[in-house]
Amino acid sequence: MFALPTSFRASMRHESFIVLFVDSQASRITGIRFLRSVWRIGIAVVAGFLLASCGSHGKSISVDREILIPDLEPRVDAIARTRDGGFVVTGFGATAWAVATDSHGSSVWQFIDPIDSTIDTGNQSVPQSEFHGAVSLANGNTLLCGGKYKGGQTNNLLVILDRQGKLVEKRQEVPNGDARFIYSNFYRCFPRPGGILLLGNANDGTRGYIWLVELDGNGVKRRQAFVDNVPAVAGDPVGGASFVFTAWDSQDNLRVIRANEKGETIAKRVIAGEFIVQLRPMVESGQTSVIVYRAGRAILYTLDERLQDARPSREITNFDVLAGCGYVLADGSIALFGRRPNAAVAWVSGKDKTYTMRPLDSKYVSSTVSDAVPISPDQFVTVRGSVSQDPRDEGLVMSWMTIKENN
Repeated sequence: MFALPTSFRASMRHESFIVLFVDSQASRITGIRFLRSVWRIGIAVVAGFLLASCGSHGKSISVDREILIPDLEPRVDAIARTRDGGFVVTGFGATAWAVATDSHGSSVWQFIDPIDSTIDTGNQSVPQSEFHGAVSLANGNTLLCGGKYKGGQTNNLLVILDRQGKLVEKRQEVPNGDARFIYSNFYRCFPRPGGILLLGNANDGTRGYIWLVELDGNGVKRRQAFVDNVPAVAGDPVGGASFVFTAWDSQDNLRVIRANEKGETIAKRVIAGEFIVQLRPMVESGQTSVIVYRAGRAILYTLDERLQDARPSREITNFDVLAGCGYVLADGSIALFGRRPNAAVAWVSGKDKTYTMRPLDSKYVSSTVSDAVPISPDQFVTVRGSVSQDPRDEGLVMSWMTIKENN
């Protein structure tokens, strides 16, 4: 089994836990670890629409439009595309919330998980529930995945909404049908050919396991399994045949593992580092790209299917995407969505140290970009929360941006 240390328990109040980020178009996942930064909200101000760059060539980053959706708690988690070209964004305040928009960002519906008066989380900053992802179902409904507070830990949570955002079903799965697994959580859900994959963890009170659940296109469970052998942090499904996981091997080392759908390990690689972020590919290449952070440096690794170096590793600009995400573009360059020091976007050359960095509008006070989804080869929609002291500038911020060649 995929045994995790007892310190890894899916607790909303635990200092260290796992989050899996997914690109629904490429069906890829990246994973990050948060230490004492669970809610990812800050109050520092970004210094305007200032463009910083290094090198005489490269790409520019433009913010084409930006909108604020008010009346939402500004703790934003993820964004996903819908079948009709719109978006679903998830986040949480006292409880989990989700909002659907059309392709232009106009709100279609909002759903807030109702407060449960029988649950006391012990701290107002600890939510009763969280949604970590969304999938547009074949029948037009929307699936939300996450967890609900349970006695200092969490229990997995699945919610299905209709086209108007009305509740159709709320349920919890029993990990591998075994009632001993009293704690569980879903960290991401994403579409794959012919269905949906849920990634999470399950815990029996002594140790935890990475947990995979496959649903059909309408959200009905097909099968589930635990992943074998190594405490995984992130996964990357490749053509439905194998997954790439990243894990902490020891205090100073990280491990990359490729496993098949049965959870059996195919290849392993240990890399020295403190944190690791797996990048999402815009174009399938059979390669896996990860950024490893160590001693204040960011090192880019590009690995082949056996997890050996497909290219020499190289140092890149130390741009923080631990609470955001990154993409490998079609030309091999990298788009990063995160913070430096607050919400910002960066582009890094695939060949040299050339980079471009753009802080986002300081009108909206955001510690980081929470997530991004591509809408074309060079255009993205990003989401972040704003905690401005002006109530008119608080809520969910959606930004449409273009990364293009300099003239």
